Amino acid sequence: MGISNIVDGKIYIGTGEHSWTQPLYRGRVLQCINASNGALLWNLPVAGVSMPSGNAGSYFAIADGYLIALNGYDAQIYCIGKGPSATTVTASPKSSVYSSTVLIEGTVTDQSPSGKRNINGGLDTPLKGTPAIYDDDMTAWMEYIYMQQAKPENAKGVEVTLNAIDPNGNNVPIGQVTSDINGNYAIPYTPEVPGMYQIIATFAGSKSYGPSSETTYITVSEGPTATPTATTAPQTMADTYFVPAIVGLFIFVAIVGAVIILVQRKRP
Repeated sequence: MGISNIVDGKIYIGTGEHSWTQPLYRGRVLQCINASNGALLWNLPVAGVSMPSGNAGSYFAIADGYLIALNGYDAQIYCIGKGPSATTVTASPKSSVYSSTVLIEGTVTDQSPSGKRNINGGLDTPLKGTPAIYDDDMTAWMEYIYMQQAKPENAKGVEVTLNAIDPNGNNVPIGQVTSDINGNYAIPYTPEVPGMYQIIATFAGSKSYGPSSETTYITVSEGPTATPTATTAPQTMADTYFVPAIVGLFIFVAIVGAVIILVQRKRP
């Protein structure tokens, strides 16, 4: 094991052997270490080629932000560095009624044009279209993609920022959400006023991916106007007590009058 390169505040250490034997020794790695504090930034199981002198270490080439290394484990040349990304966004329903909730969802994916190749030069595992993964989970994710290691089930995606431009031209923050291990994200949103909205999804980029963004549109209508219903005036004290009493008095007088008439008719 030995230092191969020191670039941009990082130390790159490789392991190699002058004369390889079969089966190859397991446990060789390419490591990237923070030069200021010795922290391990990432490592990959790479069996490097030794220096001609037979000293420990490996040959790597670094330029323009990319590292090139031959991996003796699979006889593949690896290019390690930041790759392009793609962000998508959709909203449903596209047309909704004011005060209803819209579901905003989309994806963030790796758009690197390379991948794991077979002996015929074809791509067995293309990187383009695979989920964008959080930097701290990148080592385990690359080992899974390229080196037949177990899939890291707890790996996280990347952070996406959602904003809306409302009908009045105001920038309205919707929120931030992290994509999952499959590259998908979703967030609910309730528009504040009726009209046309532009929805903007932005991935700011990371140590592993470049930035990307995309937009979509929704419309929000005011909805049907409610038909006013007739209201009943509240009862007054007169309605509650006086009027029923007067009606009752009239009925009583009518009954007394009828009795008097019947009594008079019965007199000889």
